[in-house]
Amino acid sequence: MTARADHLIDLVRQWMAFPGRVSGSEAERMCQEALAGKLADLGFEARVEGAVCAAAMPKILMLHAGVLLAALPIGLLRPAWGIGLCVIAGVSFWGELRGAPRILRRVLMKRITGNLVARLRRPDAKARLLLVAHADVAHASRFSESKNKPWSLSRESLRDAAAKRRLHPGTVVLAAAGAEALGLALIDGRMWSSPGAGWGLLVAAAVVHFAVAGLSWEWWTSPPGDGAVDNGSGLAVVLALAEELAEDPLDAVEVWVVATGDREPGAGGMQAFVRQFGRMLDADHTWVINVDDVGVGETAVVVGEGRWEPLPYRPTLPAMAEELAQLDPRFAGTRQIDLAGDTDAGPATEAGWRAVTLTTLQDGQRPGLLHTHRDTLDAIEPAALEHAWALALALCRAVDQRVLIDGGHTPARTLAIPTTRP
Repeated sequence: MTARADHLIDLVRQWMAFPGRVSGSEAERMCQEALAGKLADLGFEARVEGAVCAAAMPKILMLHAGVLLAALPIGLLRPAWGIGLCVIAGVSFWGELRGAPRILRRVLMKRITGNLVARLRRPDAKARLLLVAHADVAHASRFSESKNKPWSLSRESLRDAAAKRRLHPGTVVLAAAGAEALGLALIDGRMWSSPGAGWGLLVAAAVVHFAVAGLSWEWWTSPPGDGAVDNGSGLAVVLALAEELAEDPLDAVEVWVVATGDREPGAGGMQAFVRQFGRMLDADHTWVINVDDVGVGETAVVVGEGRWEPLPYRPTLPAMAEELAQLDPRFAGTRQIDLAGDTDAGPATEAGWRAVTLTTLQDGQRPGLLHTHRDTLDAIEPAALEHAWALALALCRAVDQRVLIDGGHTPARTLAIPTTRP
């Protein structure tokens, strides 16, 4: 093991001192505060800012399942009302998959979490580079522990851009909502009548809704994992990058470090960061390198994401990573992939920033230990950590050179980190 790998492992070990780092928890806040202290020692201006995020995803799923189940008896008494509820819930769930419209979640209370935001001040910088890693961990449900769970029920999967596009597992909920509405219409018989088929559709829809409610409850009540890979590894790489860039600064770029909360599973912390800083960080001068789950396997570059409609990142950073893979033997063979899920690069891309996510694959798939109790320090592969750190550092240097060559339109104006508290 090299000295660099040993240092990265030690950093992951330090985050393990804060178990149970789920979104909004005291452990998540303590982890971010500890990181803020380390960054302050390096010369960063660092603080933990409050972030308002949507309700937890298991609650949102249970709400949709509950509304669709309630539509069954209501629809048998008042078919138009039941069909209307199915339509509302179906449109709302479709919005959950594609980003809008998100209707039903509005009745749930929002959550307060936090983002660590740190800046290595450089008033003459022509651009800003955000090094991002999420600080929270996921609930490690018993369902996630299964190594042989069917793809159709997996919460996250890979999409190969060259292969036929896969539908997100949540599509089954949309199909069940449509089947329920059709079943109620067939039983009502005002336009056409087929009670037998109608009852069959209602039973099938009810089975799906009960399954979604049960899986959501099990997800919500399961204890959190240790989160060594997801995402102690990302935090370790980002802090090690900050140490390197504080000692050997970039020439034209100001470095920020953002440790987001509420990443699992919907990137709520990054969405809050964009709302708070979006007007200050203009698209032409903001670059984002997101480091997520890099502790085991082979480094891969995510170039797009999305539950329903793929969201391609701006091509600049993925193209730079591809060029590094071609020119530097250390990064030869680095794959570029799409993710059928969310990362912190998604909200950054929607804000117009240049963004990319670095992650890892095992045998061409996402590591099976994610969101499980197998995600411990013993599972970390030092070589994977070191390789991800080296690629991220090379990207940082490449961004700096790109900004030097392009020159930038004007020097970045002096920015002050807001002090707004929840």
